[in-house]
Amino acid sequence: MKIYTEFFVLIGILLSCLPAAFAQGDEDKGYYQPLQDVFQTELVYPQEKGEVQLSLNPEFGKGANVNHINFPFVTEYGVTNDWQIGFTWNSFQNNFVGDNSLANGIGDLELETQYSFMNIAKTNFHAALGLEFGIPLGNEENEIGEGFYEFTQYSSFAVDFPSLNNMQLFAQTGISFARNKEESGGEEASELFLSGGLFAPVNKVILDIELSWMTSKWDNGDENQLYLTPGLIFDLPGGWETGIGTSIGLNNESEKFLILGILTFEFNITGEED
Repeated sequence: MKIYTEFFVLIGILLSCLPAAFAQGDEDKGYYQPLQDVFQTELVYPQEKGEVQLSLNPEFGKGANVNHINFPFVTEYGVTNDWQIGFTWNSFQNNFVGDNSLANGIGDLELETQYSFMNIAKTNFHAALGLEFGIPLGNEENEIGEGFYEFTQYSSFAVDFPSLNNMQLFAQTGISFARNKEESGGEEASELFLSGGLFAPVNKVILDIELSWMTSKWDNGDENQLYLTPGLIFDLPGGWETGIGTSIGLNNESEKFLILGILTFEFNITGEED
């Protein structure tokens, strides 16, 4: 019951924000946004009203026994200037050892919503509340997908430094509750995660560095992963953005490294410009 209690509490919080969201939807934003996303942390930035973001985030990971390639596809839509909805679908995953493929197929689907509070009290401090619901679509017997329903609630925070070329310090923290899709399977160990870092724009290039930690050992699980992720993100003309980063495992339970990519296209269905 703990999963469902936390799930509906956060839904209530998000729904309570909707009147304010629609009231503020036409206000001009008071912050500068040099990029859409980073590699391991969910930023506070919302999609603007009527804005659609399409992203492909390829990932190659080298583990102790099995390597993998993932191609997550992300769609986000701005309902208002503060509230967005979207989904992430792992459109293809391949697990392999050396040159030998072990299994491949489609992965899981994740529904998402986020409400952002920008320029709180007319300062350069921002925050956001988010909720994600993971639906198992992959074949977990072949280690394609997680094999359980997952509810995730998180909070994101950021502080802008306009005098330092719009550098930003950011952080995200949250908890994920999982339940096996077979009713007899019961609950999986819950996972805590904490991620943060900073980005610094240099003309059309954004330098990014993040530190991410995920653990389920507090709930008698066996996961404890720590990564350092430096990366570069490029702001391209015509609503495009791309980037590449490398996550380095800092403990024995992490994958040795991840190579992460970002390719994003953004447009407004109302025809309005930012």
